[in-house]
Amino acid sequence: MDKLRAASFSIAANLVLTAAKLYVGIVTGSLGIIAEFLHSALDLVASVFAFLGIKKASEPPDPTHPYGHEKFENLSALLQTGLIAITALWVGYEAYNRLVKPLPIESTELGLVVMAAALAIDFFISRFLHRISNEQGSVALEADAYHFTSDIWSTLAVIIGLISANLGFPAGDSLAALAVALLMLRLSIALGKKALFVLLDKGASTDEVERIAAVISKVPKIRGYHKMRARHMGSRLVVDLHIQLDEELSLKEAHKISHALKGRITAEVPSVKDVTIHIEPYETA
Repeated sequence: MDKLRAASFSIAANLVLTAAKLYVGIVTGSLGIIAEFLHSALDLVASVFAFLGIKKASEPPDPTHPYGHEKFENLSALLQTGLIAITALWVGYEAYNRLVKPLPIESTELGLVVMAAALAIDFFISRFLHRISNEQGSVALEADAYHFTSDIWSTLAVIIGLISANLGFPAGDSLAALAVALLMLRLSIALGKKALFVLLDKGASTDEVERIAAVISKVPKIRGYHKMRARHMGSRLVVDLHIQLDEELSLKEAHKISHALKGRITAEVPSVKDVTIHIEPYETA
């Protein structure tokens, strides 16, 4: 399944979850479920952003974006984090007010049934999106997958709150809503940092640099290299480096070696999208 179809599937799942939680939240008056409705509503927006980001990122390079459009995925993820953070703060505020002035919760049995069903859906969709994001190397789908993963934990918190309310401890619902708010804040910070780092041209990890260096060392006739740099372009890396070759080699031979190196790096280090190589003569001391 391609990335766009997976993003469409995520939108459909979030529509179902959002509608169900809204209905049950109104019927029960549970702040925990209302918080989960808002969480799912933002997940729906996030899924739409993911879809639009993936669609834009798939467009080929053009005169205004000669390196392609892959960073649109990261931009959509960054926008999602702001919405999540704002909603988390609102939920936390309302939860505090209800702890001070508790309100009755009705039909907790219905709430438990719906939240249990939501838990099963969240588990299935999160695993599905994690698998597709790993296969496709999609940052937007990865962010969407983590939305569903956070839903699993927040839904569990709400279920605990509903059970406590059913046992005569209504404050448990507000405490569950606070737990949801904290989970949402934690998620927004983690996703926001990841998206921002890519937009600010974060370099490759130490492991990725070592893997690229290992590939270079295996290519014959390369006497040395330096000025190697790598940065993220969307979900993948672009690399540029200088290699040193014996000066008696012909231009054709030198080009053949650099072309072979580029092919080996992109083949053996899947996170690399493109490599730019500058050739220099190797001079003995």
